[in-house]
Amino acid sequence: MIPCGLVKSAGKNFMFDYIFSKIKKTIPQKWRDFLESDGFKRYSKNTGWMFLGRIFSLVLSFFVSVYMARNLGVEIFGTLNFVISFVSIAGSTFFVIDSILIKKIIQEPENTNKFLGSALVVKIVNALLAITTATVASIFFANSQITTILVFVFSTFTIFQSFDLIDFYFQAHADVKNVSIASFFTGALSALVKVIIISLHVDIFYLLLSYVFDHFMLTISYIYLYKKYVGKISAWRIDKNTIKNLIIQSWPFTLSTLAISIYMRVDQIFLKILLGSKAVGLYVVAVRFSEVWFIISSVICGSLLPAILNAQKTSENLFLTRSKRLYSLLFCLSVLICVFIFVSAPFIINFLYGVAYVESIGILRIYIWSIIGVFISTALQQILLAQGKFKTILSLNLIGMTLSLVLNYLFIPLWGIKGAAIANIFAYTLPVIIILSLNQNREQRKAFVSAVLKPLS
Repeated sequence: MIPCGLVKSAGKNFMFDYIFSKIKKTIPQKWRDFLESDGFKRYSKNTGWMFLGRIFSLVLSFFVSVYMARNLGVEIFGTLNFVISFVSIAGSTFFVIDSILIKKIIQEPENTNKFLGSALVVKIVNALLAITTATVASIFFANSQITTILVFVFSTFTIFQSFDLIDFYFQAHADVKNVSIASFFTGALSALVKVIIISLHVDIFYLLLSYVFDHFMLTISYIYLYKKYVGKISAWRIDKNTIKNLIIQSWPFTLSTLAISIYMRVDQIFLKILLGSKAVGLYVVAVRFSEVWFIISSVICGSLLPAILNAQKTSENLFLTRSKRLYSLLFCLSVLICVFIFVSAPFIINFLYGVAYVESIGILRIYIWSIIGVFISTALQQILLAQGKFKTILSLNLIGMTLSLVLNYLFIPLWGIKGAAIANIFAYTLPVIIILSLNQNREQRKAFVSAVLKPLS
């Protein structure tokens, strides 16, 4: 006799298989073949682990941010975020080599130790330059000795951030499971430390110091995983020519990163100068909630970069097909997120932050639409990277930076905090439209338009 539970289980499996088979029939054959391919399964597994690891850490940090906002008050919360934004701009790294490093490891795996050792030297120099620049700049622009000390303390996290190149090594090999698991534990510990600091009502200095502790713990995890699964770090080699090549190739990415830092954070600097810390606190609530969703595009694009690079080497048709699917996926996701947040914004702000932040509802309803531009821009930059169009990437971000500076300067005096939100929608979206309209990007323009108009074709 067959156990009753087994019959029920078999019935459920049969029903699930039947329903799933019906759903599959509604999907075009091209997409079914793509979803069932070995390549997609490999990269989607990698995407899944990256997504889970970063989302877990991001969700924890988001709720800690909510806890901060409710317990620190609008003014202090605004000051905290001003320091973070100032370091992001003034202390931007000088030689951005992350994407270049991934590409080199994929293309020349036999030289991995040389790439990693040389990249570490570049990243440590980056960190020292970032700390010095941010601290010196704060002396002239922050007009406060206490703020300068806070900027210096916070900027020291860049030293430990140098070891994130180990994460890039695992990304290049589409093997991020263990790195993602490590991020679970470091993220949980980070959240716990911050909650304890806030509950003890100690100085903001210790709260900023906890961010440095986050990167220290993550660095320890990276080193442990590399030694366990790959080999000794002592095997890394420093090569002067490789360092030189990394620096030379990095300049478009360096300028792009600086441009991104400016147009992602300059709105908060303008608000602080023109409207004060309270305005920054109200605005940051909308920004932080929106940035929670930004990670989706970076995780998807980062994990699929090896697939894009391989397609570019294989054939132009395959490259354009994968480009279109990436555009389609990110565009559809971004629109769904925007509609959901726009409708639920009153509930989100009142439930998470309370009545002190009720003015943030209207700001969030505007700012959230910048997600569409962010998602498509992230995809476009990965595709341009695969094509080796570094100068175009630079142009994309310089256009965004210029728009952000000009529009925030014009819109904030006109419409206050909401003016900053409106400015960011244009700053994130218009650069993509401008770059895709160029003749040299004709094929990518066609792929994008097709992805928007016929997402399932």
